Amino acid sequence: MPALSLILCSRNDHYMGNSLWRLQTALNYLAQQVAELGIENEIEVLVTDWGSETPLRDALKLSQLAAKLTSFIHVPKPLVDELQRDSPFAEVIALNAAARRAKGKYIGRIDQDTLVGKRFLKAFRKRVQDGLPLAMGFANLKMINYRFVVQCPSLSNVKRFVDLFGNHLQTENSRSTGPYYFAGVGIWLLHRDLWFESGGYDERMIYMNAMETNMILRLLPKYEMEDLGRLSNYDFYHLEHYHPWAVRKSSTHRKVNPHLPFSQPDQLNPNGAGWGMRDYALEVLPAGEGVGEQSDCSSFFWTLLRVGPAIIVDWVGLSIRRFVKKWQHRFSVFAETVKDQPIAAWPGLIKRRRADRQVF
Repeated sequence: MPALSLILCSRNDHYMGNSLWRLQTALNYLAQQVAELGIENEIEVLVTDWGSETPLRDALKLSQLAAKLTSFIHVPKPLVDELQRDSPFAEVIALNAAARRAKGKYIGRIDQDTLVGKRFLKAFRKRVQDGLPLAMGFANLKMINYRFVVQCPSLSNVKRFVDLFGNHLQTENSRSTGPYYFAGVGIWLLHRDLWFESGGYDERMIYMNAMETNMILRLLPKYEMEDLGRLSNYDFYHLEHYHPWAVRKSSTHRKVNPHLPFSQPDQLNPNGAGWGMRDYALEVLPAGEGVGEQSDCSSFFWTLLRVGPAIIVDWVGLSIRRFVKKWQHRFSVFAETVKDQPIAAWPGLIKRRRADRQVF
């Protein structure tokens, strides 16, 4: 039994750019970190191939170790269409299928374009070796700039970028008004017993968003959550595929799960015993024979020189936009607070608003 099974799902469909490159970069990067730590026998990776016409296992160019670590569960497109109905991509079913067939003592869900860093792997391994209890944990992640990612750089250049700038990248938890585990997921990690007890993700949530939130809310009354991001300095890196000036609605999968009833789950296991496609004869297959290292003739220096000015312009422009939005919000709150009130009453009204943490 490996200590950790990492599960993810994907499809060979060029989702929002070169998704095939993002997936093979994530898998090859993980294999490189595993090799440097010498823990090849402690990690497995399961990828649910959700309806690809050309299977991912044959299309990816993986390093030898990545191919050894990674197995694929191919779900045929007719079955995918039947299960997900009008959803563009039912992640909950695809991920549950991988979790059901995972062998690890712990099962961690990551995105198909998330880089898992060495700090996390070391911290997790030490935790297991020391025998410290861990029921479930969640980590936010950091964003690797779109301008760099869209160049599809070589694995060595991606690694240099993370090594140089990883500690300075923005952590994806700033937009959330709730707990850290309501924000961007770097990893959602549980003991395998909890996956089976809870039935994994709610398989009715076939659209985007709130999948982890729902599962966490089902488990929190019984188990304690741990912030794995703080444990490893948020050692997870998303290969950003949204243009910095685009809205999230530009995603072709942008059909979201309704707030109700999923924000108020009333049972621990909504799926029953057949969760994770238990009754379907799905094979767990090794990687195909298209094994090879990624190569790129561009040096890291010239890549940075090419994308650096655009990254700076994006940062300045987005900072200005956030500043304007912030003050627009403050002005609207101020106008709402003092509307139809005498000027003499304004200081007291503003003070009460500030006490309610509605700061101007």
